[in-house]
Amino acid sequence: MNDNNPYQPPQSDVTPPPITVGNLTLLTEPRALSAGAGFSWLSESWALVKGNLGVWVLITLALFAIQFVLGVVPVVGDIASSLIGPVLTGGVLMGVRAIAAGERLRFDYLFAGFKENFMPLLGLGALTLGIIILFGIIIGGAFVGMNMDLLEGEMSNPEDLLSGVNTGLIAVGVILLLLVMMLFWFSTQLVALNNVPVFQSLSLSFKACLRNPLALIVYSLLALLLLILGALPLFLGLLVVVPWLFASMYVSYRQIFLK
Repeated sequence: MNDNNPYQPPQSDVTPPPITVGNLTLLTEPRALSAGAGFSWLSESWALVKGNLGVWVLITLALFAIQFVLGVVPVVGDIASSLIGPVLTGGVLMGVRAIAAGERLRFDYLFAGFKENFMPLLGLGALTLGIIILFGIIIGGAFVGMNMDLLEGEMSNPEDLLSGVNTGLIAVGVILLLLVMMLFWFSTQLVALNNVPVFQSLSLSFKACLRNPLALIVYSLLALLLLILGALPLFLGLLVVVPWLFASMYVSYRQIFLK
């Protein structure tokens, strides 16, 4: 009997490929993986951390220091943080790729994004900054509009204003945030590791998220748990958890996009 049923719906590729050293090429379309892949992104990525833990701790401390310094500079620091965030992340991901290829992690990988694919990564940062500003305009405009309605008597008491904020702004904000997260979830990996143009990386990232919702939910819940546990012992656990999550960004990207 012929097993090829032309009416059978296409099946997802639920088996993630193993991490192996070799020549890897970018798929034209992202894979769809099972929910269990979200767990494997963390379980497999630990091997990329434990052998270079000392360097990982130094890189993480440097990242914290950079963010702290930028955070104390009003406005300019926030802008700079948004712009160089993908550049620093891209460099760290290049370091993870080097580990997966059998090399040792070096501290200077933290700044590799300034040497390789700098402008596209900076472009991602600029887009992030633009979206943050746009969010502020949308939310601020909504507040102004509701305040005008209140002043003009169309909303007779402040409880109506609060109800509008709770039902309208929060719902719209959550939806917009999820959409933006889907656009950027894999974009830094695509730009930094495979030289994908910025806007194409956003499109591919969005498709990958649409095809892997359960895996992303499982991964996000586990990552959140790790962050909470890492923050308990005076935040010292984050020196291990943060590198682990960087490595998992690479593993998830590799399973979904590379062959």
